[in-house]
Amino acid sequence: MARSMFPLCVCAIATIIFGHDAAAFAPATINVRSATSSARQFSPFTANNASLESGSRTKSSSSALRMSEKSNLPVFLDPGTKGGAIVLSLILFVIPIVIYQVVTGVFGVDEIEAGRDIGVGFSVITMLLWGSTYIFRVATKDMTYAKQLKDYEDAVIAKRLEELDEDEVQALVEDIEREQF
Repeated sequence: MARSMFPLCVCAIATIIFGHDAAAFAPATINVRSATSSARQFSPFTANNASLESGSRTKSSSSALRMSEKSNLPVFLDPGTKGGAIVLSLILFVIPIVIYQVVTGVFGVDEIEAGRDIGVGFSVITMLLWGSTYIFRVATKDMTYAKQLKDYEDAVIAKRLEELDEDEVQALVEDIEREQF
C-alpha cells in the first residue's frame, strides 16, 4: 500500500509546487475502488471527473463553472491553493521576525519589550484583518452556502430549460425581450 501511494504523494507535492503543469509527473489514470463498484479509471487532471462521482449532469456542469472561475494569480501566490497557503504562512511567519530584527538592531529598543509589543501588535492586526475578510465575504455574499445555493438554482433553471420545447423557449425569450424594453 505504501509503495502505491508514493507516486501519488510525489504528484501532489509537484502539483503544489508547479501547479497544473505537474500533470506530466502524474500517471495517466488511477484505479479507484469503492464499495458500490469494482474498479474504475480516474484521472486527477481532467475536468470531467465530477461525472464519475455520481453520474449527475448538474454536478459536472457546476464543477466546470467553478473551474472557470479560477484566480489569475500564480499558484504559489493564490491563497486559495495549497501552494499559496504555504507561501502566505511563510510570509506571515517571517514578517514579525524581520520587524523584531529591525526594531532591536536599528532603533535599539529593548529586546523583551520589542518582542512583547510586536507579538501583541501583530496578533491583534492579523485577527482584525482576518475578521474583516469574513465581514467582507458576508457583505458581498461570497460565502460557501450562497455559492452552493446559486449553483443549485442555476442547475434547476438549466434543467427546466432543457425540458422545454423550442416553441416554449422562443416564447420565453420574447417575453424577456419585451420586459427589458
